Amino acid sequence: MGNVETSALVKETGGPAAIEPKISHAVLLTGAPVASGLGRMLFVLVVARVLGPRQFGVYALLLAMVSMVTVASGTGYADYLTREAAKDARVGWGLGSQLTWLRLACVIPLVGAGIGILWVLGYPRSVLAAAAWLSATLAPRAVIEAVQGVLRGVGRYLAYFVVELVYNLALVGGVVFLLARGGALGVVIAAEIIAAAAGAAAGIVYLLMFRTKERIRLEWRQLLQKSAIFNIYVFVGNLYDRLDVVLLSKLAGDYATGVYSVAYRPLATLQLVPYGILYSLMPALSRNAGGVEERRRLERAMGFLLSAAFALVLATMVFAGPAVRLVLGQRYAETAVAVKILIWAVILRYVNFGLGIRLLAGGHERVFVATSLVCLGVNVIGNLLLIPIFSWRAAAALTIVTEAALLAQNMYWLRRTIGTIPRPFRWVRTSLVFAAFLGAALGGAEVVSPVLAGSACLLFFLIYLYRTGMVREFATAWGAGRNSALGAANP
Repeated sequence: MGNVETSALVKETGGPAAIEPKISHAVLLTGAPVASGLGRMLFVLVVARVLGPRQFGVYALLLAMVSMVTVASGTGYADYLTREAAKDARVGWGLGSQLTWLRLACVIPLVGAGIGILWVLGYPRSVLAAAAWLSATLAPRAVIEAVQGVLRGVGRYLAYFVVELVYNLALVGGVVFLLARGGALGVVIAAEIIAAAAGAAAGIVYLLMFRTKERIRLEWRQLLQKSAIFNIYVFVGNLYDRLDVVLLSKLAGDYATGVYSVAYRPLATLQLVPYGILYSLMPALSRNAGGVEERRRLERAMGFLLSAAFALVLATMVFAGPAVRLVLGQRYAETAVAVKILIWAVILRYVNFGLGIRLLAGGHERVFVATSLVCLGVNVIGNLLLIPIFSWRAAAALTIVTEAALLAQNMYWLRRTIGTIPRPFRWVRTSLVFAAFLGAALGGAEVVSPVLAGSACLLFFLIYLYRTGMVREFATAWGAGRNSALGAANP
């Protein structure tokens, strides 16, 4: 049912088969999750400051549990919906409604299982009750993610952005409410529920506006066979991304959990940057994954993201300490160290995201199950062995180790399934220049103010990127009809 001719789709709907990647698409798709991530980061920082490290550690545990349940219920279906909607909008909207109902049917038993695990681990009734209330966000999140998955596939990027913006503004409103009413955990949970409900309401409005008159559905058995793999690999990947919080909570206590979790939030926000940039290429890659032009577009996008990651690392090494003292206060002094460790994972994550998009566009999503299971093993075993000795420092370092393990696997599978590995544009030269400026910043800190030396090195690195045309090359990747500009091979 999903193999309707794309030419018919273009004639009927002007759908995504007629859409070439544009820079505005990348801006909207990047702006949406980044705006949401910034809103979430602001919310978390205020919650952390108001609650304090120990009480915030409890909130971080609850958020990790609910996030794992969210993913288990079907967060990964959004990628499946994007790919199918890019081929046929009627299939996207039809599958979107089916998968939403499927997720809602899974929520109650999954929430019960999550709360049951917390009970077995010995958490008090107050924590179990808070987990149940926070789980009320799962139903509206299912609606948001399904609608956004289809909107992304059919090229309705502005609508996608608005849904995320509504959710974000509601969450920021929760910050104001939190500051006005005090730092009770119940107020925090109420703000979470209101924000999710607002985002779902916006998603339903766009659902009614843009869904096609004809909607193609699959038989439930066929739907489960085709879509399950998308959720399995996302769920396993989320496990190794979230279990460290649970392990910290049990092995090192609430304080260590609070220090690590508030440091991890900026990393979670920064990893959203490649989301829109690379997903704006997804429809074209899905239609012609092996094309030379599509590969060069991907490599230029990856080169830009690698350069951005280097700049973020430099900025973090310079400003993390003063920023943490200013925003969170002296109680979170150790968080600055955690941030400086975690930020190095951004470099690997940006590259991994680009390689993963190439595998996904080529229909090799089953590979993600194997890679995620290996990463889960590395993360869990490493944390079990090292957290009792090194506390949150072990969790932070193992985040980098896990990303390195994922990079090695992505390169192996791309070589095996496709025969080539996309390489970030000018990655060797940019890496060497970054290493030189980082060394200068660290060495200069011994002579003058660390902030002054680091700021100068960051500024000169940004000037280097601009002068060498990295931004221009990035924009070229979305230059429809300018294929000749894409003819140069990677240096």
